[in-house]
Amino acid sequence: MKKNKFTSKLEQEKLKLRVKQLELEKQIHRDWEDLKFSFTIRNLFSHRRSFWRLKKENGFFSEVINYGIGYLTTKVADRAIEQIETNIKKGIEKLKTVFNQ
Repeated sequence: MKKNKFTSKLEQEKLKLRVKQLELEKQIHRDWEDLKFSFTIRNLFSHRRSFWRLKKENGFFSEVINYGIGYLTTKVADRAIEQIETNIKKGIEKLKTVFNQ
């Protein structure tokens, strides 16, 4: 009789742990989706100052950091635009070859 009680408690505990694991995995997935959204090129470019704004008391150092981050964001955005343009050109070339046949 004791053995059956013990195994049923173990099964209940296992079920509780599985539910908790699934809840945590769901939370991780939501956090990951939020993180992916917050690091899109458009989002970084439009909100770069609000993401990386330092206190005004830092003076020159904060200006250097803000300038560097702005420069990097611009370079990343330019690179993304170049890749999008090349992909569009490749797509247009493929469509031309398909329609010319």
